Amino acid sequence: MLFHLKKVSFTLAMLPSLAMAIDLHPNDGIAPPPGIQAIQINYQRVERGDFYSKGNKALTGGEIVNTQMQLKYGRSFELNTMPAFFYIQAPITEISTSGSSSTFTANSGAGDTSFAFALWPYVNRDAGKYMGVAGYLTVPTGSYDSQKNFNAGENRYRWALQTGYEQSISKRVNWMSAVDVLWYGENDDKAITHGTLKQKALYSAQTAFIYKFNPTYSTAVGYFYSVGGETSINGASQGDRAQSHRYQLSGIGTFPFGRISLQYGQELSTKNGFIEDSRWILRLTKSFK
Repeated sequence: MLFHLKKVSFTLAMLPSLAMAIDLHPNDGIAPPPGIQAIQINYQRVERGDFYSKGNKALTGGEIVNTQMQLKYGRSFELNTMPAFFYIQAPITEISTSGSSSTFTANSGAGDTSFAFALWPYVNRDAGKYMGVAGYLTVPTGSYDSQKNFNAGENRYRWALQTGYEQSISKRVNWMSAVDVLWYGENDDKAITHGTLKQKALYSAQTAFIYKFNPTYSTAVGYFYSVGGETSINGASQGDRAQSHRYQLSGIGTFPFGRISLQYGQELSTKNGFIEDSRWILRLTKSFK
């Protein structure tokens, strides 16, 4: 469920800063054959505007821009005859603020390093049906300054479990879905008071339809829902339980030199936090044996 392989090209799941749900991408649910390696370069730009508190607009006229360059390396193999995959991801992040959000300080630099492992216990290639499970771990290797409002790193561990399913519903159309739970470690150096930040689990669900024009080009539309993740500082609840709805459009081209995908999405609504006005993702994947 971490990538799709066709003509030895595939995409990898992401853990972008400021968007904690674990997004899968078109055909990530399809199990890979063993012995494939891949290097992927991602560029991502996320723009956020108005701030919402308990569903009400509380701050307008500002913008927060988070850009990332991510380098990933992955390898597929077999574990007890089941398809499996492992990857490591290292990002570089730049965060800028403007307008009414310029009062928030930002820290750019290296982001936290992520590891992921996926296993497909059910594969029926003839019927085009796949069910996989995945575990994720993010370690606090990124740049962090407690005096900054936004940081490239989070100064805490994160780990998640995810299960996904994908099947072919016609010659040209696939459907995929997934659910995941993300847990957070403590940040014991939060803000100027150096308080202890704790966060409850975040629950997410996603679904997508993929349409294949031909062996080279395909497109997809996806929907994402997340809820939970309320924080507390030194035991005091912040009343910031998240609840968001997002969509994402994808265009993918598979070429002899690799696979290129361009994605655009935005939040339809958010209950707490800065709403995501736009998210652009451009990735190039080169795979080899």
